[in-house]
Amino acid sequence: MKILVVNLLYIGDLLFSTPFLRALHEAYPDAQIDLIVDQRQQEIVAHHPLLTTIIAVDRQRLERIPYLLAFLGEIRRHHYDMVVNLHESEVPSSIAAFSGAKRRCGISVRFFKPFFTEFVHERTDIHQVEAYLEVLRHLGVAYPVHHGLEFFIDAASQQSAEQHWQRAGLSGRPRIIGINTGGSWPTKRWTVEGFADLATLLQQEGYTPVFFGGPTDVPMVEAITARMHLRPAVFTGKLTLLELAALVGKCMAFVSGDSGPMHIAVSQHVPTVAIFGPSDPVRYAPFGPHVLIRSSEPCLACRQHECPHHRCMRSISAEQVYKGLITLLPPGKPTKIDGVYLHASLNRN
Repeated sequence: MKILVVNLLYIGDLLFSTPFLRALHEAYPDAQIDLIVDQRQQEIVAHHPLLTTIIAVDRQRLERIPYLLAFLGEIRRHHYDMVVNLHESEVPSSIAAFSGAKRRCGISVRFFKPFFTEFVHERTDIHQVEAYLEVLRHLGVAYPVHHGLEFFIDAASQQSAEQHWQRAGLSGRPRIIGINTGGSWPTKRWTVEGFADLATLLQQEGYTPVFFGGPTDVPMVEAITARMHLRPAVFTGKLTLLELAALVGKCMAFVSGDSGPMHIAVSQHVPTVAIFGPSDPVRYAPFGPHVLIRSSEPCLACRQHECPHHRCMRSISAEQVYKGLITLLPPGKPTKIDGVYLHASLNRN
């Protein structure tokens, strides 16, 4: 049996689909499972042991009709038995709908519903991991036990990451706290002042803050470190996603807004402090041990990419985040019930 899964979304969404991929394999252990991903995110699944083929494409080029039609022709030549789409948008929906597969399943925009053999309305009232797993019920698969997020790292990336770690003078140093400042929307990002004050407080309390993130986060991290008296270790913009995962896995905890690196930390079993404002933690909170930090502003989870006041983030203090962080560190332990970790929500009065 040949199965194709379509997930052209971002880092976090791709990681959210890894429990689905594991459960799909358990339901069809002898099947070939291929995955279509955006080429910019392919490192996330490049070494996944359950996938036969990673089909990495330029998601933006797929929005051009000639390129999409040529790509569809290539997919149809593979003669898949089943195609499962995991995102409600036009391009991935059209790939599944016109794939030529006998079963065309999953989440889709309503326009393509007649072309699906099993059409699934995406749940927005549960975590996105659970929403993906819900698709399996429509395939006649029993609801699986959670396996958590999975991100497999190759030996070469582990080795190169270790070299970065040693050059930064971090080998053998305990009490390292990872920090990620970025977010796909400007409104997801906590403030420069907040991150600088938190990193300074961590240094004063004997912890070692280490900054992560991608190339677009460099200006913000430079502004943060300029406000600090002691220069922290900075890996921002210097790592591949695989190297980032390897080094984040060395941290005793991770502090981040809603972002891809936050979910990478979860995949490496690192307890996470998640700072949330415009995005919905019901759907996108860390799927693992975490503390959720939110303000008490009435406009939370507004999903706005721009904001004139940004009070949901500006009203969160470094002390508040630090208070949440220390609850995750030994001897504190997150509570786990039926595979789902409870979180503490710290609302500022």
